[in-house]
Amino acid sequence: MLLKSLEVNKKNKHGNNKEKRLIMVLKRGDNNELVKKVQAVLGVEQVGNFGPKTEEAVKAWQAKNGLTPDGIVGPTTLAKMGIVVETKAAAPAKATKFTREQIETAIKAKGYKWFGDKDYELNIIGIRNADTGQKVTNLFDDWLTLSYKLEGVWKFHMWPATTDPGTKGVMQYGNKAGVARLVEGQYIGSHIMRLHAGKYEALGQNKPVKVFRDPNKDMKYDETKIQEGVFGINIHKAGADSTYVENWSEGCQVFKRSADFEEFMSICRKAKAAHGNTFSYTLLKSTDIK
Repeated sequence: MLLKSLEVNKKNKHGNNKEKRLIMVLKRGDNNELVKKVQAVLGVEQVGNFGPKTEEAVKAWQAKNGLTPDGIVGPTTLAKMGIVVETKAAAPAKATKFTREQIETAIKAKGYKWFGDKDYELNIIGIRNADTGQKVTNLFDDWLTLSYKLEGVWKFHMWPATTDPGTKGVMQYGNKAGVARLVEGQYIGSHIMRLHAGKYEALGQNKPVKVFRDPNKDMKYDETKIQEGVFGINIHKAGADSTYVENWSEGCQVFKRSADFEEFMSICRKAKAAHGNTFSYTLLKSTDIK
């Protein structure tokens, strides 16, 4: 699903005035609840996945209803279908919400290890947004941060991410015990650099971590059942600039933007060259940071 910003001319009492509006576009490859509504109108199976069959059904419907049969469900097609959508842009995580010093203080207050004796000793810290409670927001509303020294001077990065599984991950998890959600804590030497899903370099889980298991699909994260083990809780990327988490995460820690991830990995490669292929990961709640 794409939210496009369009600049349009709107007449007011002062004449023409440019105004930005958000429009919604659904196309092949999308997977969400809105696709189900479209599929209901088309009379095809309502699975929420915009695949080739749905695309062909959209083209046929558009041709039948006097629209350009391009297979893309934009505002005109949605309106013709009678589907009303509120197009609110996802609120991005505030990249300047915390400082490196605040995060260091929070880590030490918990008795966790803070690295920094040598250059490129990385502190990879995830921050789970406590403001959302146990609700599955399906948004990249958490943060991944990186603190390290270079020539004795501290460097700090903070990127929007998710530390939680998305809607599709919660509803269609692959483990019979339920979808995984990483338990807050520090995991020393938990990750190594390797291919994620056999496709590209990322940080892959290599030692046991603790996860909450949630099998009930009620769109609220449960924190009653904990498992410990190696479950593939990797640190990787979503798309170029993803809006919704969906199944980008079924427990993984995932960057919202691929460019941010590449910046992160370039630093990790330098750390690997300096200190070997082992990385520690710490997950905090935002309320841990004062």
